[in-house]
Amino acid sequence: MSRTVGPYTDVTTARVEGAYELCEGLDENARPVQILTLGSTSSKDPARRGLLSDTVAWAYATAGPDDAPILVADLEAEQPYVVILHDTRLRGADRIMDRLLALGPATGPLPVGPAAAAQRAAHQLAAAQRSAAPASPTGPPSPPPMSPPVVMIAPPKKRSQLKPILIGIGSVVVILALVIGVWAVMNNTGADETGDGTAGAPDTAAVDVSQPPAEEGNEADAGNEVPQWDQEASAERVGGTLFPDDAATHTIAYANWPFAFKVPSGFDCAEEERSAVCTADAGDSRITVGWEPCEGDCPRAAREALREALPYQPLAEMSGDIAVAERTQVYGRWRGALSVFATGTDGVFHAWASADITTDRTDEGWQVFNDVLNQALSKTPK
Repeated sequence: MSRTVGPYTDVTTARVEGAYELCEGLDENARPVQILTLGSTSSKDPARRGLLSDTVAWAYATAGPDDAPILVADLEAEQPYVVILHDTRLRGADRIMDRLLALGPATGPLPVGPAAAAQRAAHQLAAAQRSAAPASPTGPPSPPPMSPPVVMIAPPKKRSQLKPILIGIGSVVVILALVIGVWAVMNNTGADETGDGTAGAPDTAAVDVSQPPAEEGNEADAGNEVPQWDQEASAERVGGTLFPDDAATHTIAYANWPFAFKVPSGFDCAEEERSAVCTADAGDSRITVGWEPCEGDCPRAAREALREALPYQPLAEMSGDIAVAERTQVYGRWRGALSVFATGTDGVFHAWASADITTDRTDEGWQVFNDVLNQALSKTPK
């Protein structure tokens, strides 16, 4: 039976999948449309509403010439909905419906936390098998045509935020103390033995305190190389701006990382194995940067698995190597995720960043993302 819903007439239910209802009808201009909405109960679930918002953002970001346009998307309504032009020649709201079903169960609570990525991957595979053509009896089933990038990042352990600041100056202090101590001992010894204080001069001259501590550390321990920030890196952007030349920043460089990066001076960073957690505003703003190797030739399936651990899914792919997500639905917060695959001297690695910061730091979030992007890509051997 047809009904009227808001400005839409002749509305009938075309498909129901648990929490999601897909209807067809006519808009105020008598154009055929599809209306995808949450059920009245599911619309009260923040997780379900958030998944719908993320999926609509994905639909906008990945829309191509074969996809029908989205006419209206009211995701803040009491019962959120999205309206798509209904054209049998184009892919319509079923694309969004199938995406929702691929990212979580149609009913019940949505998976959250570290186990979410594995559960969502299982739903993605099931959805792909439902919609794919029958596989060849002699070959394996085809992988899903779109497996968007996602990385669940375990909460980092709390560490002293003074460590990154002291790393740069600690070795300098030690070296200077040793030099002064040697000079004092040798000078006093020489004065006692010869009376002219010259006996310690050769030893003092052998210590070169002009060398940066990182370089001395590399000479002493070739397995603890500290990456250098590349002044000549490109100036690509995934959004926002780059750090201006006069920006107040400090460089973060950890031993055995493939790249260094910069953060605004208001952030303190602590290393957690292959990630760095940088916080400001008494912890209210957090930017996390990390990396991981991608074995072998780093095929598409391996890249998808690494990306699917990132928050704020789905990420919009800008190229085969770069994907990004931005979330501004929560008032006063800017959230985002970045994924970059680059080839260093030891092979392909995945550089990533995520941010959950106050909106007044949005520019800084983009600047860190862009710095990670350019510094990672600059490590490709020339």
